[in-house]
Amino acid sequence: MQGEKALRQVRRLSRPFLILLSIALALIVLVQIPQIVVLLFFFHGGGAWHAAVSCSGSGINLSIFSGPGHSPDVLVESLSFGRRSVLALLAALCTVCAGMAIFHLRQLFALYSRGAVFTEDNIRHIKRFGLWFALAGVVVNAAGHVFFVVTGQHAHGIANAVMAVIYGGMIYVVAWVMDLGRQADEERKGFI
Repeated sequence: MQGEKALRQVRRLSRPFLILLSIALALIVLVQIPQIVVLLFFFHGGGAWHAAVSCSGSGINLSIFSGPGHSPDVLVESLSFGRRSVLALLAALCTVCAGMAIFHLRQLFALYSRGAVFTEDNIRHIKRFGLWFALAGVVVNAAGHVFFVVTGQHAHGIANAVMAVIYGGMIYVVAWVMDLGRQADEERKGFI
């Protein structure tokens, strides 16, 4: 009786997170793809619009603004196509890593919303979330260094990316221990 009530509560609490993670995943795709296209194909022809690129703890970022204002970021028009291509590739790598981390977290909450709590699939998605989260930290940190080489401008706040590596690694290890515990429990049940 108490178990059924707890399972209903898990299902009910998981649905809002599933919706929020679906929105976050959609926003990553809907925002980053146009930014990458603009980064590759933006050619300033003396018009009113300008684009500037920067690098932060979230990866490569693009700002589009009008007017002759001065941006602390690197103007896209000042970069060669080769340099813009490198930055677009870095932006794509950062996006893929963040998107995959959110995807696996979303899949985990999708399982929770269906009532699957302690399954092998749950553990697999927790492991993959931790792995992609850590990889995102590594990629953002590397992107910050490459950004400096390509533009001569320092990245902002990529030290936070190191924490993503640590947290992602911890999440992966916790999931690995959960998997070992699940396997031991299955073996114990097989002997009885």
